[in-house]
Amino acid sequence: MRVSMSTTALCSAALAVAALAGGLSPFALPGAAWAQEAPRICVSWRHFQEERWKIDEAGMRSVLDPAGATYVSADAQSDPQKQLADIEGLLTGGCSAIIILAQDSQAVLPGLQAAVAQGVPVIAYDAPIDSADALFVSFDNVAVGRLMAEAMVAAAPKGNWALIEGDAAHSIVNIFREGQMQVLKPLIDKGDIKIVAQQNIQNWTPDLAQQAVEQILTKENNAIDAVLAMNDGMSTGSAAALAAQNLLGSVALSGQDGDRVVLNRIAKGQQTVTIWKNASTLGAAAAQAALSLAAGQPVEGAGTFTTGSGAQQPSLLLEPVAVTRDNLAVVVDAGWIPKAELCAGVTGSVPAACQ
Repeated sequence: MRVSMSTTALCSAALAVAALAGGLSPFALPGAAWAQEAPRICVSWRHFQEERWKIDEAGMRSVLDPAGATYVSADAQSDPQKQLADIEGLLTGGCSAIIILAQDSQAVLPGLQAAVAQGVPVIAYDAPIDSADALFVSFDNVAVGRLMAEAMVAAAPKGNWALIEGDAAHSIVNIFREGQMQVLKPLIDKGDIKIVAQQNIQNWTPDLAQQAVEQILTKENNAIDAVLAMNDGMSTGSAAALAAQNLLGSVALSGQDGDRVVLNRIAKGQQTVTIWKNASTLGAAAAQAALSLAAGQPVEGAGTFTTGSGAQQPSLLLEPVAVTRDNLAVVVDAGWIPKAELCAGVTGSVPAACQ
């Protein structure tokens, strides 16, 4: 699925980024300014297997194309070594700025350092890279974990929980978990919630998540009250495992990204929550930042993010939204999903967004 943004939507995205300023100082990285030449913005994607990355890409293009910028990208296909080679190849071809969605934040560091050495500004996109030499553009991912856990606790305040987490090689997993544990740890310490399983899923693959949940259900004799899945792809795999045991809808289930199939599942009462991060707006914000940095201009609204090593990294962090049956209208109103698709197959208790 490819998504485009209208001029009005683009302006709204720009305003959303500007609104982050809150009195913070603008941020600039040294880069080769483009005056008469069209800027060349390079993007290294870790993979394109998930629905959302195409939406991010379209958000970027909605800014870059009207600006006359050249967009060039590479798909690492979940291979850290290929991604490093991709970055080197993009730099060889010439980049005014480079946006990196890291498969492995450590493996891409030599590529980041090569870009810095060439005076090419770097944006760490969505997933953090532990370097003060990059601008981190993402959502507030601690808030993602916290919002996810809050919605799940409202649905299942006690009982046995299974944690289905992303790829252990991705440092962002730790950030999501930090937010989750702000909510869960007091309940775990009280004994209200018992974590009976905690499983990392390689490359966040839905099929592997399904297998993991199937094994957990077998081990626990189906005595599971909540499956805290970190993204929508894994929640879809988890949902398949739950459905096979006639548990779909009776076990609390989470995700993030606002995948359309998941939003429909929420409308049907089969999933508790997804954390919606408007990928179009994020892509537009990163593209605008890349153009600013490439021109040697400051990025308005930049704050500070503390990396895993404690380094202070410039950042733009957008706010996520927890979507449940109570506020499904927010994704329809934003044009993220048509009402007919959201509400397809909804029977019985109909949420307000489908009435």
